[in-house]
Amino acid sequence: MMDKFISEHLYSRDIEVYFGGRANERLSGKVVGSADGVLVLEKDGRRDYVNLERVLAAWEI
Repeated sequence: MMDKFISEHLYSRDIEVYFGGRANERLSGKVVGSADGVLVLEKDGRRDYVNLERVLAAWEI
C-alpha cells in the first residue's frame, strides 16, 4: 500500500524517512522508485534501498 502512495504522490520529490528510535535514524533523498516494498532514494550520486516495512513516517523536504 505504501508503494502506491509513494508512486502516486512522492515520486521525483525530495523526502526524508524516519525509522523510529533516535532522531538521527533517518534517510533523505529524491524518490526514484518504489516497488515490491522497497523505496529507492537517490542523493549525492548514491542510491539507498529502504525496506518500507521499517518506515514509520515520511515527509517532503
